[in-house]
Amino acid sequence: MKQDQFEHDDFDIFLKKQLQQAQPYVEDKDFTANVMNQLPAAKTLGVWQERLIILIPFMIISLLVLSQFSLLNVLVKLWSFLAAVQVTNLMQIGLVTMLAVISGASFWFAKQFKLI
Repeated sequence: MKQDQFEHDDFDIFLKKQLQQAQPYVEDKDFTANVMNQLPAAKTLGVWQERLIILIPFMIISLLVLSQFSLLNVLVKLWSFLAAVQVTNLMQIGLVTMLAVISGASFWFAKQFKLI
């Protein structure tokens, strides 16, 4: 650890000497600020454009992944799951899902009205 500190200090000393020996700063007399002011404003994307940029690749990737599944195998597994599960377990899954949706909607609502 101390060796690293010494190497770091040596580098700082070296860098300080190099910067002191470098050529002096050339004053640009607000040239940079004037050029930046003359540049056109950056175009911002609309909300729908941003969503499409995210949604289109998401849909393409999702369709590619889904195309690799056998629909019959998925339906058979779903049917066997539903046949084996008890009604109380389905009710619990439904309640947890409903709780998650209501919590998410409440959080979104609170963020929209700046309550949190």
